Amino acid sequence: MGSKLIVDAGSTKVEWRLLAPDNKEAASFMSDGINALLANSDTISEVMLKAAQNMPENIKVDDIYYYGAGCATKEICKKIKSALLSVWQPEICEVNSDLLGAARALFGNRKGIACILGTGSNSCLYDGGQIIMQIPSLGYVLGDEGSGAALGKRLIGDVFKEQLPASVREMFLEEYKLTLPEILEKIYKLPSPNRFLASFVPFLKKNLWNPYIYSLVLKELTRFVKRNVAMYPGAHALNVNFTGSVAFHFQNILKEATASLGYSVTHVTETPVDGLIDYHINLQA
Repeated sequence: MGSKLIVDAGSTKVEWRLLAPDNKEAASFMSDGINALLANSDTISEVMLKAAQNMPENIKVDDIYYYGAGCATKEICKKIKSALLSVWQPEICEVNSDLLGAARALFGNRKGIACILGTGSNSCLYDGGQIIMQIPSLGYVLGDEGSGAALGKRLIGDVFKEQLPASVREMFLEEYKLTLPEILEKIYKLPSPNRFLASFVPFLKKNLWNPYIYSLVLKELTRFVKRNVAMYPGAHALNVNFTGSVAFHFQNILKEATASLGYSVTHVTETPVDGLIDYHINLQA
């Protein structure tokens, strides 16, 4: 029984947990986010090397279980695995999608519909071991309904098309002090526009008292359910569980959206990492 490094890599942040051979936590820290689909090899290697500096020197990393945003193809998973192996020399090194990580964390060996609502969004039908069906996310341009990026996009659009109540619009402009040209440059010319859009989610959260803002969030979360959850066969008979910062911080509205369409939510977590630790400990038991 060796040590385990469990990695939950999102676009905004990466959560690292190292378990000693006795399954007690030996290290826990955050690093900059990685989207394996968008990041180049140098960026990925830099994040890995910085992470290694936070590891205790007296514990060798025996097994690595990496679950990451953007790990959508075998080729991309190989890129991440190569970066991991260049830093550590584990006996086991598995790289999987963040979606499989979410499913394992939320359901263990039970069947259900696992959903991620964070900077981006995703969902799958999980049979208790593997993903058996997935409605494609399509990313922040074509999809990502209910995500931080989608919520931010709706908010920005409503600000500059003057759809928001005037008082709320003024609060937004005063808080962020961003001009339209600055926003357009960040979205269309600079890296990580999805993360930039998601950065406005805290404004939505603290202004939920306003009926327009509440309705904006409710509509976007309902849109996620209609365009993703509802597409899985037998969805009404299955539990629908969520992980991610948006799901966690807006869970009351999320439950309102799912209940209005006849779906049952039994579990919402901010991150999947604790569930993944339980999954991998139970797997060896």
